[in-house]
Amino acid sequence: MVITTYLCSLSAHIIRMAIFSVSLQIALPLLVITNATLIKKGWDTCHFGSVECECQKVPDNLLKVDCSRRQLVKIPSLYSNVTWIDLSNNHIDNISVGFPKIVGYIDLSGNRIHHLDRKPFRGLYNLKSLNLEKNRINTSLMYKGLFADLHSLTKLNLKGNIQDQFKRTIIKDDVFSELISLQSLKIDGPTNVTFGKGFASLSRLQKLDLSGITGNCSFKRISKNMFLHMPRLIYVDVSACDILDIEEGAFGKLQYLEHLDVSHNKQLGFASLPNITHNLNNTSIKSLRCNEMNCLSGIGTKILKRHFENLKHTNISEIYFEKNRLEQLEPGALRLLPNTIDIISFGENKLTQGRYMIDFFFFRNIRVLNISVQLRPPPYPESIFETCAEKTDNFDSALKELHTPKECVKEYQASLNSFIYKSWWHGKIIGTIIVPKTLEVIYANMSRFYGIAPEFGINATGLREIYVQDNFFYSWNGPIYGVENIEIADVSNNYCSYISKSIMKYAIGLRILKASKNNIGKSLASDAEGEIFENTVSLEFLDLSYNNIFYLSTSMFKNMQKLRTLNLQNNQLSSWRVKVDHMKNMKYINLKQNKLTAFDKKSRVSFGNLFQLTNLTIDLSENQLLCSCDSKEFLEWITRHRKHFINFEYYECSSSSSHKFNFSDPDVSAMLLSKSCKSYQTIYIVSSIAAAFLSSIIIGITLVKNKWKIRYVVYKFKQRFRKHKGYFTNFQSGTPCYEYDAMISYSPKELSFVLTDVIPRLENGAGFKLYVKDRDEPVGTPFGETIMEAIQNSRRVVCLVTKSYLKSKLQDYELNMSRMEAIEDRGNLNFVHLILFPDVCNVSISIQTLDLVRQECFTEYPEEQCALDDFWERLRSIISKEFL
Repeated sequence: MVITTYLCSLSAHIIRMAIFSVSLQIALPLLVITNATLIKKGWDTCHFGSVECECQKVPDNLLKVDCSRRQLVKIPSLYSNVTWIDLSNNHIDNISVGFPKIVGYIDLSGNRIHHLDRKPFRGLYNLKSLNLEKNRINTSLMYKGLFADLHSLTKLNLKGNIQDQFKRTIIKDDVFSELISLQSLKIDGPTNVTFGKGFASLSRLQKLDLSGITGNCSFKRISKNMFLHMPRLIYVDVSACDILDIEEGAFGKLQYLEHLDVSHNKQLGFASLPNITHNLNNTSIKSLRCNEMNCLSGIGTKILKRHFENLKHTNISEIYFEKNRLEQLEPGALRLLPNTIDIISFGENKLTQGRYMIDFFFFRNIRVLNISVQLRPPPYPESIFETCAEKTDNFDSALKELHTPKECVKEYQASLNSFIYKSWWHGKIIGTIIVPKTLEVIYANMSRFYGIAPEFGINATGLREIYVQDNFFYSWNGPIYGVENIEIADVSNNYCSYISKSIMKYAIGLRILKASKNNIGKSLASDAEGEIFENTVSLEFLDLSYNNIFYLSTSMFKNMQKLRTLNLQNNQLSSWRVKVDHMKNMKYINLKQNKLTAFDKKSRVSFGNLFQLTNLTIDLSENQLLCSCDSKEFLEWITRHRKHFINFEYYECSSSSSHKFNFSDPDVSAMLLSKSCKSYQTIYIVSSIAAAFLSSIIIGITLVKNKWKIRYVVYKFKQRFRKHKGYFTNFQSGTPCYEYDAMISYSPKELSFVLTDVIPRLENGAGFKLYVKDRDEPVGTPFGETIMEAIQNSRRVVCLVTKSYLKSKLQDYELNMSRMEAIEDRGNLNFVHLILFPDVCNVSISIQTLDLVRQECFTEYPEEQCALDDFWERLRSIISKEFL
């Protein structure tokens, strides 16, 4: 199963490589053409026989010649004044033609040279740089005298010439001993490589590059005498050589050594560090690179005190331990590094938090701290199928108990107190982190930091740049004190959903802020006064892209006079209200991939003013621009200023647009839109007037038809806010009680009838309590309120309908309001009873009155005297009768 999986992975890898190879074959000619075009500047075409090259004149009538990538099979005959020759990437297989005697630079890399017969460099006394990289030269076949005339040669590159790593290759010291001026040697490192006594004559040799990254390197061991005859080396690179073992003190004899690179030797492990660093205090070491000196996969590794013990008395300034699966350092290990440390890099590891982190802040001169990319897994599938076994320590000094537990706690607490302490910040005592004054840059991106950014202080006067992107600081509370000198901050992709208004209160020196790929849209929308960025007066670059921002207030960037670039790409902005008039230095605003439909008039004026003062460009692509008569002014404006809009010709109208607009031909489109909108304008005006007229008629009819209901509702609404008397409900019995048994509604002409007939028969004779307005109406109360109170305080309303009654507006009011009371409150039209007198019984106008109530709710007043007693008896019965 494993074999099958491996074969599948291998097949997929081969396919990918094949695709890459084809793509490379297609891309390389294009790249060559592009490069050639770029190089053309200052160069002229020249010919050497049938060979066409590029030439450039230099002082003293000398010539530089570029014949690279010409598919040459042999070296052309060059002019005697040629001092610089590039013949790289051709098909030359031998050096048969001599070079000009004054030549100082020759590049023959990327050819097919097998042999260097007949002393091809004879007479080249002025040659300083010779590049024979990536040929097929066997150093074992080199002979004494090959480099005899290269008295001035300072740089020699023979990397990438070993074709068969299993074939024995020798570096002959007597051949290289002739290069008395050589300063830099780049050469492959064959198995069992040695540098014999002949190299002792290279007294100026300072740089030795054996790296397998740029060439072939396969030796497994570095003995303590490997560089014995190269005592003046300053730079040694033995990276990617598959080294298994380094003897103690192999580099300690190089008195002038400043730069040592043992990276990418995966099986050395941290256990080899004591041997590597042995006696480095006797050298001039400044930079040590130990990247990827552990296998790709495995449990986390740990740096112990003894690994750094030999560096304690050196003057090293840079140290790199990247890609080592490093998870922990023994507390105190970093303190063994000297105070000359300037740069520390532990990037691309798997560091977890621990006591060792306190040690970072004890360096006095540290300038750059890199603890970034702590989340990246090892490459697949190499990490699965690699055969690798790094050296491990026989013991872990961290496990030794040098102190009692109580003493350990005291030591830790003392260290912690020197790392974090309380200090006064603007009248408050705040927890403060001490950072070395010399620290300028912190790289902590992808470092698995998790939590909130609380209120705290940083004592870091020298800190200028901080990179904490790709972590999990999900809430930025703050404020953070002591950040006045920070100029660059990257807090992108931190899953932040909240940013307080005081987080950047003291970031007055911040020039570049990258806060993309978070979710702070709600926090920004709630900042109506622009308090979040109120104090960032030095900001020049602001990236808020991919933040789900749906609204920005007018004052959001009110104090950013120096802002040059604003990136708001891929948000949810549907309108633009931000004030920009004061941004006189603005160069670019990215509003791509939002939901903007247009700019309002105020925004157009603001941007127009900036267009006159600056070369401002705006990107509105992939928005939902509205193309209609409503946005005509915006479309005409953006057409006039289209040079200020990036990719303007590719803008598109939204699907909800009522008109078409071709942004690739905006002038014609704007003209057509203007004509179309004019033709529609008349229709819109007529339609609007007709609609308004029709609406007013409908509203008028509705009001007239429901005028009594409206009056009743208005009165009831007013009644809620004033105290009134009369009507109440007996909640114990559930039976409503009224002050009057009946209200008598009549016209003034029937007053005598009321006094002589109604009152005596119903009130005196039957014992009913009647409301008679001429008798019971309170003085000083508006008649409308008086009528409504009388209606509400009566069990019945009895209307004496005569001709004069029907013609009276007051009685019309009484009758209709009584009807509304019956419908809306009493729930029964029996509440109103009409007494129809003979003068209206045969008149058509009475039908309108009868329509107000049901037919059974009226009684005719008899003309015969004999029927009067029955009439009054029936009326008494109606008044006394209960109804639901």
